[in-house]
Amino acid sequence: MTSSYLDPRDADYAASLPADERDTVVATVSRLRRADRLRVGDGLPEMELLRLEDGAPIPLGSLATGDVPVVLVFGSFT
Repeated sequence: MTSSYLDPRDADYAASLPADERDTVVATVSRLRRADRLRVGDGLPEMELLRLEDGAPIPLGSLATGDVPVVLVFGSFT
């Protein structure tokens, strides 16, 4: 697992938030963001997603079974 990283742009945004929101954003972004870009063959990050049908959490890794393609679209939530 890679070490935590907080991009200066994320830090600037987080500084503008109330403390409780800031803590959540910094904890999430610094755990999942990488200083470098993702490359072919990189492992999936360990995280849970919410199923659209019922909001139940499911591990991201459980979607990569090899039976069907999995497409991840990354974007900024800030």
